[in-house]
Amino acid sequence: MKKALLCLLLLACVVVTASADNNPTVSISPTPVWVKVAGTQLFTASFSDGSQVQSCTWLATGNNNAVQGVGASTAIFAAGTLRATYVVTATCMNSNGVQAMGLGVVGVY
Repeated sequence: MKKALLCLLLLACVVVTASADNNPTVSISPTPVWVKVAGTQLFTASFSDGSQVQSCTWLATGNNNAVQGVGASTAIFAAGTLRATYVVTATCMNSNGVQAMGLGVVGVY
């Protein structure tokens, strides 16, 4: 499981740090994070250029997991019963009409 987390963590870092003024990226925090089976975690999305998040669509890998948006830039991840490493994705629109996606890594233990 440690090898899978490292691979996903590196992927998330590449997506989050690739930034340009005209193409802001979305960062999800906290990441990586560990959550107990059946536990919850609050995530927040933000744009790299500091622009305001207008809305986000959230998804989580794993059939037993769920993620629900609770406002323009936050969501609650609810872990299922399978111990593994998962990815939370936020596709967000900012106040300038720019859409971008960010990834977060969740280890369920």
